[in-house]
Amino acid sequence: MTLDTRPLADRIDRRALRAFRRTLPSTVRPKLVTVLLPVALIAVPFVFMIALLTAIGVDQFILRDKGLSSILAFVPVITMPVVAITLLVRALRQRNGVRQFRIAEFARANSFSYSPRVERPWLPGMIFEREGQSSSYSTDMVSRDGEAPTIIANHTSVVGSGKNRTVHRWGYVALRLTTPLPNIVLDAQKNNSWGRAALPVALAARQRLSLEGDFDRHFALYCPAGYEADALYLFTPDIMARFIDNAASFDIEIVDDYLFLYAQGELSTLDPELWKQLLSTVEALSQRVRQWARWRDERLDAGGAAWPEGAAVPNYARREGVASHGRRLARRADWWWIIGALLALFGFYNLLQDLFF
Repeated sequence: MTLDTRPLADRIDRRALRAFRRTLPSTVRPKLVTVLLPVALIAVPFVFMIALLTAIGVDQFILRDKGLSSILAFVPVITMPVVAITLLVRALRQRNGVRQFRIAEFARANSFSYSPRVERPWLPGMIFEREGQSSSYSTDMVSRDGEAPTIIANHTSVVGSGKNRTVHRWGYVALRLTTPLPNIVLDAQKNNSWGRAALPVALAARQRLSLEGDFDRHFALYCPAGYEADALYLFTPDIMARFIDNAASFDIEIVDDYLFLYAQGELSTLDPELWKQLLSTVEALSQRVRQWARWRDERLDAGGAAWPEGAAVPNYARREGVASHGRRLARRADWWWIIGALLALFGFYNLLQDLFF
């Protein structure tokens, strides 16, 4: 596929940009008053402090209160405008719509669709279904239909609220498959750190399946118990080679009738080279996974057909779908934070021992 990446870097038609900005929702392009309010909250105390110092006299202020305290008093005077300008520039850049316009034009030039933001996308992958999730949305979603329906976007998931609020950001590629498959995860070894997987959930180790060759050096494959033979059927040597060559830096999940590639960080960007890499990967994988359309779950009945007991039911008579215990992988508790908390408590206890005993 030949990509036209010129809209990602070419000169922008300002008139077209202004028209495009008017179509952006407020969640993407906040109102001007929303932008200026935080700046005003910082600017007002700053102006008050400048007026106070002017009235007293800077030299008198320093002479009256010599030492470190007089110097520290000027820290807010210096930092406030810096913070205000930073917030203003960041907010104005968010409002200018240039990024969204470029990606939208890139999508249009290559026969894709574009959505600046999609709230709670109806997708089954693990990054979309986090426990305790308070909000989630995908941004800069580039998609296409056709023989190989594809979505490329960035996803933000907010878990908890207040002081316990945590924001998780991922980039993802979603390929629509022609038939539902068992939930299979390929944990890329390249992006793991300290022996810990970069996946957003912890999977039960008993589901780990070792494959032939050097595939295990690149991916750790997890499949539901009882579906080991199905995983071996799906991941033939040529499929494994294609994943190693084209997708070794991504965590991969097959769930329902989707194949997801996950990356920590954005994938829908203004980087032409990244787009070429992503769509080359999509094309390479799409060609190979077409053969998965023939897979059927033998655990399902034969669609009501009256086949003799013990007979080999032909593939065309089998229902599409996956038996209930193959639809989702079993998860386990993530013990890392528990171990960390115990170590912190142990350290705090030793500190108290040293101080008071």
